[in-house]
Amino acid sequence: MKKSTCNNLAGACDEVITGETSAEMGENSRNHVMQKVQAGDEAHKKAMEEMMAWSPENQQAWYKKFENSFDSLEDA
Repeated sequence: MKKSTCNNLAGACDEVITGETSAEMGENSRNHVMQKVQAGDEAHKKAMEEMMAWSPENQQAWYKKFENSFDSLEDA
């Protein structure tokens, strides 16, 4: 199990996000952001909008970099 923060995953807070795999951590991060946005958190809404404004190529490049660095993240 690895851990990172919402901020480190292009989010808007210091909440810890965990996952056994990069895909699981990515899903947990998305769920966290969506919960915050649905609760009216403007900082998370802005972070989500900024990431969604990236080109598909930039989104894929960011995710590939995250996948490649997953094993170096701190253990949870």
